[in-house]
Amino acid sequence: ALAKEGWRRVHVPSVNNARGSENEGYQGVTWYRRVFEVRSGLLSGSRRVFLIFHSVNYVADVWLNGEYVGYHEGGFTPFVFDVTRSLREGVNELVVRVDNVPWDSEDSRFVAVPYKKCDWWNYGGIYRDVYLEVVNATYIARLDLVPRKLGGGWSLEARAVIVSASGKRVKLELRVHPASSASGLEPDARSIANLSETSVALSQEVELEPGVSVVVLRADGLSVREWSPESPALYVATARLVEGETVLDEVWDQFGFREVGVKGSRILLNGEPVFLKGLSRHEDYPGLGRALTPGLIYEDLRIVKEMGANFLRTAHYPNHPLTYVYADRLGLLVWEEIPVYWFDCEGLRVQLARGIAKQMLLETLYRDFNRPSIIVWNLANECGCRDERVALLKDLAQAARRADPTRLLTQAIAWDPSDDTTLRAGLDVLSVNMYFGVFYGKLEDMDAAIKELRRRYPNIPIVISEFGYWSGGGVGEARQAEYFARAWRIIEANRGKVCGAVWWTAFDYDSMIVFDTFGALDWQRGRRKLLFYEIKRAYESFPRAEEGGQKGIAVILLLAAAVAVPPLYAVWKLARKKYLVGAGSNDGERERRFHEKRVG
Repeated sequence: ALAKEGWRRVHVPSVNNARGSENEGYQGVTWYRRVFEVRSGLLSGSRRVFLIFHSVNYVADVWLNGEYVGYHEGGFTPFVFDVTRSLREGVNELVVRVDNVPWDSEDSRFVAVPYKKCDWWNYGGIYRDVYLEVVNATYIARLDLVPRKLGGGWSLEARAVIVSASGKRVKLELRVHPASSASGLEPDARSIANLSETSVALSQEVELEPGVSVVVLRADGLSVREWSPESPALYVATARLVEGETVLDEVWDQFGFREVGVKGSRILLNGEPVFLKGLSRHEDYPGLGRALTPGLIYEDLRIVKEMGANFLRTAHYPNHPLTYVYADRLGLLVWEEIPVYWFDCEGLRVQLARGIAKQMLLETLYRDFNRPSIIVWNLANECGCRDERVALLKDLAQAARRADPTRLLTQAIAWDPSDDTTLRAGLDVLSVNMYFGVFYGKLEDMDAAIKELRRRYPNIPIVISEFGYWSGGGVGEARQAEYFARAWRIIEANRGKVCGAVWWTAFDYDSMIVFDTFGALDWQRGRRKLLFYEIKRAYESFPRAEEGGQKGIAVILLLAAAVAVPPLYAVWKLARKKYLVGAGSNDGERERRFHEKRVG
C-alpha cells in the first residue's frame, strides 16, 4: 500500500523532468495520487463512467479505490478505462504509476516506441488532460465524417458508433452547420457553428441490439465550400440520439470538405495540384516541455501560418489534439506521425511482433479522423534494415488503410537514392530528409540529388521532408538564413520534380542529445531570427498553383467497403468533458512523489 504522507503537490498536466527543473532529465518511475469526490446521483440510472487520459509517457498503470483498472503503453496517444464499477459516490482515490522508461536502457531497447536516445527531450509524466466522462447506458461512442468529391458535387457519409446496454428503438439525427468563424481557442465545435443555417439534415430510426452498432447516414449532391489552406472553410456536425422525447446523447465535431489524392508524381488537393511549403515543429516549450496550454499551441501555429507556410510536419510523434483542431481553423495542411524513429533491424522485427507501433497509429488515426488539415500519416523516420522495414511498413499501411483509406501514407528516409523501401511497401509519397552541405556533401549537390530521385522514381510524388541548418555552434543567424535561401532556390528550380519541402524547424527545441537551434524563432518564441524573414519572403512569393501539371490518371483515396469499428472511445468529445485537473492555476492539483529508485 502507498503511504499517505510525503507527497508533493503538482499541477497536472505537466512534465516531471524539464530542463531547469529539480528533476531535470529524470527517466524512470513516478507515482501520482488524486483524491476527489463524486456528487450524489451522478452514477444513477445505469450511467457509465469513463476515465480518459490524453497522454502519459510512457507506461501507465492505473488504480481506482484500490482496484487495478488497467495499463497503457505509449507516450503520445489517448486511452480510456471504463471505471463504472470502481467509482463510487463520495470520496474516491485515483493512483497512477508512470514509468518513463529510459531510452537506450535494457528495459527499452528494441521494445519501446521509440527506444533509442532520440533527438528530442524524453519528457515524462501525465502531460496531457485527464478527465471523467459520464454517459447514459445508450450513447454515441464516436462520429466519423467522410466527405467525398463527386461529379455532381460533394457527398457526406456520417458513421455513428453507438453502444447500448440493451436492445431498443431510437432515432439518430444528424445536422451540419457552416462555421461562422474558423478562429478562436475554444475547442468546443459548437462555439464556431452558425446554427441559423443548416447544410445537411438527416434522421433514421434504428433498432439497436445490445452491444455495438454502426449506423451510416449519407447525403449526396451537396453544394458546399471546400476546405483549403487559402480558404479553411469548416462545418460543424452534430449527432443526436433520441428515444421518444428524451435525448440520450449528443456529440459535436468540426470537419471540412477536403479530398487528397495523387496524380502521377503530383499531390492533389480537391483535385488540383498543391505544393507543400512546410515547417516542422516539436511540441516543446521552456519549463513546460510538452504540457502546452491551448494558447501556446494556437500561437505556434499562427506564427507558422504568418511565415507563409501551408504545411506543418508535427514531428516526431502525435501532438496534442488541439494542434490539429487549430490547424483546421487556421488553414494548415498537416503531416502527422508516430515515433518509429531510428529503428534498426532488431527493433523493426520486435515491433512487427509486439504491435505497439500499430496500436499507436490506430489510436492517432481514430483520435484525429475528422481533421481536414491532416493529409498524410507518416509511419517511420530514418530507419535502417530494408527488408525488416518493408515488412513493418506493409503491416502498418494495411492497418491504416483499413481504418482510413482517405489519406496518404509515407515514411521519411535519410538521403539514399537506392532506398526503394517506400515503393516496396506500397506507400503513396516518397519523403526524403536532405542535409546537403550540413552533414554530407555540398549544398549544390541537392540539385543533382532531386533529379536523380525523379529519374529513379518517375511515378510517385516526392517531398523533401526535412532540410535545415542550425544557428548555434558559431554558425550564426546570417549563415543559417543564407543556407535556406540557397536551398530554396534549388527547390524552386525543381518544383516540377518535387511536391514540397519542409524546413527543420519552426522553433528551437530541447533534446537529450544536444540543444537544437534549427528554428526560425528561439525556444522562448521571443526572438525572430533572420531565417524567419527569409522563409516568409520565399514562401509568400512562391506561386500557389502548379503550372503545366502532368497528365495522368488521378488516384483518389476513397472509403473502403469494410467499416472498421474502432476500439477507442470518443476522446474527442471535448464539449462534455469534466476535468479532474487542468493547466491553469485554478484547475486543481494532483499529488505526486518519487516512490521507486531513480533510473538513469
